Amino acid sequence: MDINNIKPDNGAVIDIGGSRMRDYVKDRLVEVLKEQFVSGSTTPVLPDELLYDDVGLPIWNKIIFNAAFYQTHDEIALFDQHGAEIAARVQQKGVTLIDLGAGDTKKVGHLLAALSKAKVEAKYLALDISKTSLVQNIGYLVKRFSSDESTITCAGIWGSFEHGMDYLGKIKSPRLFLSLGSVLCNDPWPDALSHLKYWANALRPDDLLLIGMDGHLLPNDREKIWAAYHSCDDLYRGFFLNGFAHANRLIGEEWLKEEDWEFLAELEHEPTTRHRFYFRAKHDIYLNGIDCTIQQGQEFDWFDSHKYGEDSVRLMCYKAGLSIIDVWQAPNSEFRQYLVRRKGDKDQSDDADSAISGLI
Repeated sequence: MDINNIKPDNGAVIDIGGSRMRDYVKDRLVEVLKEQFVSGSTTPVLPDELLYDDVGLPIWNKIIFNAAFYQTHDEIALFDQHGAEIAARVQQKGVTLIDLGAGDTKKVGHLLAALSKAKVEAKYLALDISKTSLVQNIGYLVKRFSSDESTITCAGIWGSFEHGMDYLGKIKSPRLFLSLGSVLCNDPWPDALSHLKYWANALRPDDLLLIGMDGHLLPNDREKIWAAYHSCDDLYRGFFLNGFAHANRLIGEEWLKEEDWEFLAELEHEPTTRHRFYFRAKHDIYLNGIDCTIQQGQEFDWFDSHKYGEDSVRLMCYKAGLSIIDVWQAPNSEFRQYLVRRKGDKDQSDDADSAISGLI
């Protein structure tokens, strides 16, 4: 890789591994579909990458800007209210923002506006698996911050989180990583902690990580959570059917057909609040090419959403070796943003006197 191209030009979208993802996603799909159902075992999970292709992402963008999908509106409100405080934390010249799984950039545009207003010189890098989405969304930001007074430049890096980790390690400036929309912690506790540790270990002393996390929990918030995922069922069905079509294109077979599956959803209370979309086979489905049969009644999870309250996130950060600097809560909501850094020696001693000691 050309070291001179570590920070791409304003408006550019560069390939850091995105063009090589097709075989990886295909292999993961085959592996999941070949899993044999065992009573009491973990339900297989279809790859999320199948959903967020060039067709699925525009559908997803319509979903997240639906009025009932509170997470998007809450994070915009938080950026509008606290963007200046984040800007004050990154006043260093040449800070690089890395948006992990960027998707639509209208939301993060509110944070960039706060940085520009504070005259913070910043390079925004959107990491995503869809090149088409990156081209469109970086184009939007470049136009928005095109004035001579703007201190913001924007570019896209096309690839997976793993590709991003390799690439971003070469950036020498202070970095602010963005995990918006519950990206990093949206998993069962062990996996969420593992993913958080993965990025925590990459942080340098002058780096920061901003974590958005939904803390709405059962039983109190049942109606609000359900409405967020079921106020536009037609869009969700289209989202998943496009995932089926994407899978079939990768395999070259019509393995996943709408008429073969029940589309189901539920809310779970334990071990944490989770909204679950899942699919149940209506009958035996033979997968030509890998000589495998999905048994009638077999379920596959796809696009589940885990919720963690503030105490749980604080404990997760502690176990990941992170120190929380600030916590901001959206108005009339349980959605929060956590600004964290890698724990230093002072933080280790402070933990014994803090509220976290009561959670260990």
